[in-house]
Parts: sequence; structure tokens; C-alpha cells
Amino acid sequence: MQKSLLRTVIQDQLTEIERLDHIVPRDAFNLGLSYSGTSAFIIKGIRRCGKSTMLKQIINSRYRDSFFYFNFDDERISGFMVEDFQVLMETFMELFGDVRNVFFDEIQNVRGWELFINRLLREGYRVFITGSNSNLLSMELGTHLTGRHVDMELYPFSFLEFLRARNIDLSANDYSTRWKATATTAFNEYFSSGGMPESVVSGNNSVLTQLVSDIIQKDVMNRYNIRKFPEIRDVLRFLMSNVSNEMTYRSLSRNLALKSENTVKKYIGYLQETYLIFEVRRFDRKLKRAGKSPRKVYCIDNGIIMRNIPNFSKNNGALLENLVAVQLKRTGREFFYYRHESNAEVDFVLPVDRELIQVCYELSDQNIDREIRGLEKASTEIDAKKFLILTMDQEQEISRNGLKIEVMLVWRWLMENNN
Repeated sequence: MQKSLLRTVIQDQLTEIERLDHIVPRDAFNLGLSYSGTSAFIIKGIRRCGKSTMLKQIINSRYRDSFFYFNFDDERISGFMVEDFQVLMETFMELFGDVRNVFFDEIQNVRGWELFINRLLREGYRVFITGSNSNLLSMELGTHLTGRHVDMELYPFSFLEFLRARNIDLSANDYSTRWKATATTAFNEYFSSGGMPESVVSGNNSVLTQLVSDIIQKDVMNRYNIRKFPEIRDVLRFLMSNVSNEMTYRSLSRNLALKSENTVKKYIGYLQETYLIFEVRRFDRKLKRAGKSPRKVYCIDNGIIMRNIPNFSKNNGALLENLVAVQLKRTGREFFYYRHESNAEVDFVLPVDRELIQVCYELSDQNIDREIRGLEKASTEIDAKKFLILTMDQEQEISRNGLKIEVMLVWRWLMENNN
């Protein structure tokens, strides 16, 4: 690749860092800013969740006068090959001298990148990387960078980050009528619009339609040489339409009229690698049986569901459960769902935290016994200490058969469980 082209791209991309404005402080920012180890620091997550912005924030906050930055998600360098890395470093040095802090965006677009990064680490460079494909990054890191990388997963805005983006200050936490009204109004928007940064900051959620198309095209079809766009699109739409429902690969292949269960399994695997969806397994102390049980699938952002699935707003219960699942995922907690042989269910089991969580949009005389029965059945198998029912706008405490159950507003739970 010609140095003249690389020089132009480098200079153009530098201007993006210089004009960075309206930055929303991220909860994970300090982790990247304070990192000073000798391993590669890797920020992973779905496209457009703010990885590049965080990388640039780290540069501006700590490495402003001493860094190399390059974004590989640029059509001008679509033919970039592994041998071009040496040319890139030579171009950097000619422009800026011997700088030891390097920042690479979407480097997984180049086959063999991990060999180059390994060389930089051996030579004493401090390396920061972003990537949008969990499996490719994991495979390549495990092969060539074992023990030489620190990973951080970045998600769409949490509720607290959403509040910052909207310049809504709830720090007073005084539980006044006005405070609760402000929190409720903000949460209602977050609940339906989601937390993808570009959509939140611009107020334009139409970008979420294009995002899904880009992920299917660039991160699945191009990556794995798949030609059937409608097929994988239909799989994704079905999964997003059925978040919180139990499903098997067999039931999916039947519902989607796909001949092979393996095809469905493969497609779901690809979509998980892009961080667009994730699976939750059934809780079972017998691991073999748990592996064969139906799974639930959730989407990484409520706004993505609402923008891409017409009329999903009619299923507020599933949308609320999806939001809670994403928050549990964001905070790195191990969780499962639970189903008793009597068919009683608990939405989320957190065995390490010894916590059981039900999600119910609105508790009523018609469903409260069902929600409590699930907690009671699960408590006979799981030594839980905390029992929660998360709702849209109800709070109370319930005592039933020795269980003390806290009914809690979801938005309050989100604010108190953000780490």
C-alpha cells in the first residue's frame, strides 16, 4: 500500500480526534484511562456503541502529545494486507517520530493483525485496540496473544449514561415528587428508544435500521461468505420478535422453514459474535441437561428492537425483561433463567449473588401469585438471599411463606445496580 495514501488517511483521521465534541462520560472510561500494563488493552462491543469515541477520549485525556491512531474501518484502505502494517508504522514514524502509544480501531478487519500486535508488544509499545467481532478477536487472541491482552466489553448507554447524555441530573436522589417524575419520564424514553449513543445524542433512531443492515452485511455476510441476506435477516427478526421466549434450534428451524438446525445454530452464532444478540441458558445443576434445555435470546438494545420490529411496543413485558437482561450482561454478572417441573418460572437466577429476579411490567391480582410461585419453587433449589420483582411503576414489600420479596421500580434498580 502506498505511503502517500496512508499519509492522507492518517491526517484525515487525526482531524476526527481534534473535533471530538459533546462527549458523554462512560462508566467504563476510567478503566481504559488508568490502564498502564504491558498487554494489549482491547475494547470490544457492537458496532456504534462508542468504542471509537472511548479510544479517542483516552487519547485526548492522557496521550494527546504522543500517539499513533489508525481506523481500519475506512473504504480507502479496503485492500490493506498484513504486510502493509510495516509500511503503516514507517509512515507513522516519518510523520511523528518514534511514538510508543498506538491506537487501532476495528483492526480485526485485517487478517493476521494479531501477529503484528504481538510484535509491537514485544518491542515495548503500549497498544489499545477496538473490535466488533467477539469470536474472531477471541480466536486470534487465544492463538497468538495468550496472556498478553486485557479485554473490556462496551455496551450501549446504561440508564445513568443516558441521563448524562440528556443532561438530566438526578444526583439529589431526594425521592421528591418532582425528582420521581423526572426519573420516570427519562426512563420511559430510555425504555423504548434504547441507549445506542448516536441515536440518543442525535435524537434520530432511524440510524438503528441501517445499523442492523450494516451488521448483517459487513460482520456476517462478508465475513463468512454468506449469500442469503433474506434468510439471516429473517432469523434475526424472529429472534428479536421473541426476546424472553424459550426456544430450541429445532423450533426455530421449523418456524422459519429452514431445513437444517445446524444452519440456524450457525446463524445465531454469527449474530452473537457481533454482540447484537446473546443467549441465556436454563439453570440446572446437571450441566449436560442444562446444555440441552431450551434457551432464551435477548437483544443488546431496546431501541434496536423497536426500530426494526413493527408493533413490538405491544409486548412491554418482554421489552422490560430484555432491558434487565442487558443490564445484567453489562455489569458482568452470571445469570440464568429457571423453570420448575411444575412450569413455574423465574426470569433471572444469579447463583453467585444468591439472587432471584422476576420482571413484571405491571403486577396484578391475575399474575402476582404466578410471580411469587416461581420464586418459591426456585428457592427450594437455590440458596437465595434476595428476592426481587422489578416493575414499571410499583413498589412494595411482600412476605409470603417465609420469603421477603421486594417489589422495586426498574429504573431505581438500574440506578442502584450500575457497577
